[in-house]
Amino acid sequence: MEAGTAPDQAEDAADAQPALRRNFFGGIWHGAFLALGMSLTQPTTVIAAFVADLTGSTAWVGGLSTVLTAAGVLPQLFVARYIEPRPRKMPYLMLAIYLRVASWGVLAWLVHSIGASNPTLTAWALIVLLAAFYAGGGLGGVPYNDIIGKVIPRGRRGAFFGSRQILAGPLSVGAALLAKQILGDVSYPDNYAMLFGLAAISLAIASLGFWIIKEPPRTDAPGRPESWRHYAAHLIDAGRQLKTLVAVQLLTGFSLMALPFYVVYARDSLNAPVESTGWFLLIQVIGGVIANLIWARLIDRYGSRTMLTTCATISTLTPLLAVMLGPLGWQAMLPVFFFAGASFGGRQVGFSSALLALAPDTERPTYTALNAALTLPIAFLPLIAGLLLQSLSYTTIFIIVAGFIAVGVLWTRRLPAALQVNCHEQRH
Repeated sequence: MEAGTAPDQAEDAADAQPALRRNFFGGIWHGAFLALGMSLTQPTTVIAAFVADLTGSTAWVGGLSTVLTAAGVLPQLFVARYIEPRPRKMPYLMLAIYLRVASWGVLAWLVHSIGASNPTLTAWALIVLLAAFYAGGGLGGVPYNDIIGKVIPRGRRGAFFGSRQILAGPLSVGAALLAKQILGDVSYPDNYAMLFGLAAISLAIASLGFWIIKEPPRTDAPGRPESWRHYAAHLIDAGRQLKTLVAVQLLTGFSLMALPFYVVYARDSLNAPVESTGWFLLIQVIGGVIANLIWARLIDRYGSRTMLTTCATISTLTPLLAVMLGPLGWQAMLPVFFFAGASFGGRQVGFSSALLALAPDTERPTYTALNAALTLPIAFLPLIAGLLLQSLSYTTIFIIVAGFIAVGVLWTRRLPAALQVNCHEQRH
């Protein structure tokens, strides 16, 4: 009987290869053009500078970061409960993607139409539409992780995240150069409107990647959601598995407290010109592109735990660099943006890989949503920073941030050893 099954297994493996290549290409295509769109509208540079121009308030800058993160997190548990028992998750992902495309498109039109004549209304429209954009990201993140977990085998995920940068890297750098040119050469507010419009086009192109991915249906899917009582017990068990990972994310998440304020600090305290935002964006994107290749390699070779320790160490040093280099002038802040981009990208790659490794195959939507909900306090850190900056200096905020991230570095060593073992197994 065993001899009879060998040809069948070989035939199945041969059939799986074209599907894997197609899914690989689709995921890389989506990731590349998504990176292009996000590079045109980086929230910590372009959006932060636009909000500062509209309102002149650090509280608005911090508050917007909070609203955007919360908008992406709050719906996820409800979405996870609803879609986890469904055989296919792709329709929900596509709905989320096109919600995001529409949000950027409408925002571009509004900024062009009323950005100069009614900045207050524009600021509120920005909040509403960016909240819709990030809500789409939150809604899409739940099915996205499940689909990637199904179509990319465990042993190829490190290669997948790394390969995605082959196309994403040049596109992101090109987008950052284009954004720099637009911000410097096109008059306000049409420069921002053009960036939002180009981002909408880029996300629409990115969606084509998921049209070619073939999602295998979950054959044992019950089709109906659990009762909230049973689902609550499910959440408690998942929370126990995630507690250390969540603690590390919360502590190292203090890096996001400072991130929107590097550009504001350079412009307010260092007299950086308006066109400096383009330079900061370019350097931040280059830092993310280069580092993401390194992060993917570290995950494959040493595991998520070692990679996250390295990333958190760099993240600790970044605000300290801002304190040391700031007095030398705004140009000296360029390395800060490079390492900020590197560590921000590292958080995304490292924690996504760790979450996929920890989550059981049939429970990925719940683990994704619960992880997002438990790390929601991070969303309030930029708001707190914006309020504290009414009475504290940027230097004080940056030093506080570095202290909390340093504690997070120590906590990365408490992450489950299984993250290391899983990554070593992927290589064999």
